[in-house]
Amino acid sequence: MRWRRVLRATHRDIGYGVSFLVWVYALSGIAVNHSADWNPTYAIEQRPVALGALDGYDPGSWTDSDLDAMQRHVVRALDLEAVRGRVLEAPGRFVVVLGDGGDVRVNPGTGAGTLKTVRPRTLLYDANALHLNRLKGVWTWAADLFAVLLAWLAMSGVLMLKGPLGIAGRGKWLVGLGVVVPVALVWLSRA
Repeated sequence: MRWRRVLRATHRDIGYGVSFLVWVYALSGIAVNHSADWNPTYAIEQRPVALGALDGYDPGSWTDSDLDAMQRHVVRALDLEAVRGRVLEAPGRFVVVLGDGGDVRVNPGTGAGTLKTVRPRTLLYDANALHLNRLKGVWTWAADLFAVLLAWLAMSGVLMLKGPLGIAGRGKWLVGLGVVVPVALVWLSRA
């Protein structure tokens, strides 16, 4: 039949058109599936720092000028940029908040602490932004179109062949397996 030839041609052409996004979503999906083990979007590193007692440190009183001096000491010692602010969480813990989401946590009396840096993961940051629709706006419509095209590929792939290799033959068993496995896993996860 002629409609199968048209179906194969549109399946092929749509497949070419969405192949890059399929790879992006697959990469992001694998990364996000394992988010309990690691942060798939950001690389977060912590390292110890030793800055010496902070300028302005006075255990008896805490004025804004003391906190300003302590912040300047930390910024200068670690050559930091993009500082968003600071907070004295407790008498023994001074925190300088960095613009990238990291921070420096220091004991103001000793200057011992940790520097936490946060940087986007190469490729995965952008792949996750697309897959998780962090872009919103126009991308929402593009992602919806992508979903519709994936549904078309699934439907056209099922109907493309006839005979023993098509849906009436072994295809029905493979489609059935594709339904039973995820349904069974969801059911088992709820038990």
